[in-house]
Amino acid sequence: MTSKQEQDPISHAVIGRAMEAHSTIGPGLKEPFYHQELSRLLTRDGIEHLWKPRREFIYRGHVADVFEPDLVVANHLIPELKSIRGEFAPEHFTQLLTYCKFWRLRTGMLLDFGKPSLLWQRIIYSSKTDSVPEMAVPDFVAHAETANLVINVVQQCLADIGLGYPEGTWYGLLTAALSAEQIPFVKTPVVAIKDLGTTELKCLVIDQHCAISIGALGTEVSASDRGYLQTCLRWLDLDWGIAFHFGKSNFNMRFVSRPQKS
Repeated sequence: MTSKQEQDPISHAVIGRAMEAHSTIGPGLKEPFYHQELSRLLTRDGIEHLWKPRREFIYRGHVADVFEPDLVVANHLIPELKSIRGEFAPEHFTQLLTYCKFWRLRTGMLLDFGKPSLLWQRIIYSSKTDSVPEMAVPDFVAHAETANLVINVVQQCLADIGLGYPEGTWYGLLTAALSAEQIPFVKTPVVAIKDLGTTELKCLVIDQHCAISIGALGTEVSASDRGYLQTCLRWLDLDWGIAFHFGKSNFNMRFVSRPQKS
C-alpha cells in the first residue's frame, strides 16, 4: 500500500533529508542548527526552497503582521522545525496553519529534532470563512452608529481574509482597516490602576466611544473574554464594547456593558 508521503514526493524528500540532518547533528540541539543543515541538504539535492523567508502581510495599504517560517519548499510545503522535549503543542499547529494560510499552501509539516529519532506530523490546511451574524444593537449602546461602523469593518475583513489567523494578526488587520477608513482608534491604551501603577490594556478604543477586544482560533467569545472586556471598560471609563472572536470555523461576537458600580 502506498503511503501518503510516497503519494507526495516533495514531503517524502523533505523527511528523508530531515532524517539525514538529524543523524548528522544528533538530537536535542538548538533549532537553528537543524534549519541550516536541512537547507544545505535540500540545496545539495536540487530541491528548491526558501530559507526563513520574511514577508509582510499588507492589508489595505498597512502592515498587519510579519511572518517568517523556517522553510518554504518548492512552493508546495512548509516545514516548521522544532527541538523539544515534550509533544507538539497547540501553538505549534496554530503557527504552522497560519503560515500555510498566508503562503496559500495546503501542506505543512512539524519536524521534531529533540528526540532520539526524528518525529514528524503532516497537516493539511483547508480555508474557511464566515460572516457577521445579524444582531440588534442593544439599548445600552449609546452610539449605535459607531457600533455599526465597527461591525461593517469587521464584516469586510472577514469577506476579504476569511478565518484562520491568530489573535495578534487580527488586531493588525482591524487596525489596518480602521486606518484605511480613517476611523479614530487607540491600540493598547495605557491606564492607571488606582495608585498601583499603569498598564496597557489589550483592546482597541474606537473614537473614544467604545472598546473592542479580539480572540481567535477557539470556539466562541468566552465568559473570560467578556469579563476582561468589562475590566477594560471600567478602567477606560467607557459604557460599552464588543468582543469579537475569529474562530477556527466560525465567527462570533458579543456586546458587553460596563459593570455597574457597587
